[in-house]
Amino acid sequence: MSQNILLDSNIRDWVLFPLIAIVIFVGMLRHYAGLLMKSHPKPKMEKMCCVNIANYGKLLLVEGKKLSPEAFSRRAEAMRQGPLQKKVEVDPIEMMNDPSMMGEMMKNNILMMVPNMGMMMLVSYFFSGFVVAKFPFGLASRFRGMMQSGVDISDLDCNYVTSLSMYFLIMFGSNGLLQLLLGADAGGSDQAMLMSQMNGGGPQQPVDYGKVFKSLAEELEFAQGGHKWMYENAPELLLKGK
Repeated sequence: MSQNILLDSNIRDWVLFPLIAIVIFVGMLRHYAGLLMKSHPKPKMEKMCCVNIANYGKLLLVEGKKLSPEAFSRRAEAMRQGPLQKKVEVDPIEMMNDPSMMGEMMKNNILMMVPNMGMMMLVSYFFSGFVVAKFPFGLASRFRGMMQSGVDISDLDCNYVTSLSMYFLIMFGSNGLLQLLLGADAGGSDQAMLMSQMNGGGPQQPVDYGKVFKSLAEELEFAQGGHKWMYENAPELLLKGK
């Protein structure tokens, strides 16, 4: 037989609503603190040149059909014999030894860990031991540890949620609301930062532009042989009124 416990409205007003407000406030505070602490490193000239070469090669492959065969062949050959022959050395530990990257990782960890530790202490001290909500559907007993953290009552139905468990649910569910309030670039949300930390939080592997240039050169060579000009019959179609 399912239980039907009447939850006091004071718990809703003085526990549940403050939990929601605190989590949203801390998420907004973390977002703006991250913007203030974020550094803007100057781009390296060599890297920007490699990026521009790769982008132009990809653009030529995608939009080259709008060029005549002679114009496309000249550009493709100039790219294959010129910029795409550039030798680029890749240091796999370059980003790991970059002090700015290490500083960014440390800032992200601080912004993630310190507020969460403070929130855990706050919730455990002021709001521990409360049953704050009830789900309108039943849950299996294996969800008891997830839904009823801080309250050890084996006879309580699993669809009743304690304050500590509700804190985690609100924290993970507030990502969409924070994006609505702060904009689509709300990268300081709890869920995004926690997922980054779970994935290691490390920098991405550097791009091997030598392999990128080699691949683009091969694709351009292949495209030269099978190039089709999309405007080849344009004059005839124009005269026919099509």
